[in-house]
Amino acid sequence: MTLLRYVSAISVIALTAACGAPSDAPTPETSSQPGQLFPNWPTLLNDFRFHWSAEPGIDVTAGPAMVVRAYLESYTVGQDTFDVNNVYPGFNRATPENLPREGNYQFQLVNIRPMGAPFTATPKDAVQRFGFDALHFLELTPVGNGYRAIVCRGDYANFVASRSKPGKYVSVGFSESAGEVIPRDSSGVSGIQIELTQHDPRVGPNPPAAVTGPQRGPLPAPDQDVFGNWFITGAGDTFWGPKNDPKSFRHDLEERCEAAMPTPAAERIAMMTGFKDQPPPHGEAIPGWPAKSQ
Repeated sequence: MTLLRYVSAISVIALTAACGAPSDAPTPETSSQPGQLFPNWPTLLNDFRFHWSAEPGIDVTAGPAMVVRAYLESYTVGQDTFDVNNVYPGFNRATPENLPREGNYQFQLVNIRPMGAPFTATPKDAVQRFGFDALHFLELTPVGNGYRAIVCRGDYANFVASRSKPGKYVSVGFSESAGEVIPRDSSGVSGIQIELTQHDPRVGPNPPAAVTGPQRGPLPAPDQDVFGNWFITGAGDTFWGPKNDPKSFRHDLEERCEAAMPTPAAERIAMMTGFKDQPPPHGEAIPGWPAKSQ
């Protein structure tokens, strides 16, 4: 597979589950949606949150780790709603456009923004999400003139309404037709690698100043641009590097994340298996974003 597994684990599955009412969502940076509860948070995600944890010494509320958190959250919001306009403020300035999947392309650049090829879904195909995404920040390492981050992502608590059993709910990693967890998502966990820098000219000559103060609070999304002068230079998982290089294939991220996720494997699998009367409670955003710009 040549797509980010991070993309495919939530998007291809969501495409097969898409049967909900159309979402005519305007750009959150400029207007509000009917029923919108929070700034920059689509109504389809009113019952969905992000829950972060991290290895000792990594602070997801500040510095490059906070920017990685904003990037992954923003990416997921755009991808899960099939709407590139739903990304957080500043996301497009802080990322390059997706490269075409042509020739000996770089895996980490073809889906660095949501809804890259070959996805053809539109906002009207998106469905309401329930529960939460569990993300664990595994590693933040200086590399070159920036950083490399490794984040483990668990989608076992990311739920949608069942298509075959009204009133029931299923994990996005569960196949209703087969009655079992989708093999490629059997553990509910995947690893994501992100590289970023403060020294990329593509960020533009006058980026906003970096935010100050810890970025935590009651909001599920930031109410302002938190990217500052950071720029995401690559994002991928199973594949990283040129398409035609056999060394571009990686498998160790999933193995490392299997061991690092706070929720044990048995609990993850039980949560994502079968039809549920209720989705997992979404709880509060962890750590969430400030209610007032800081």
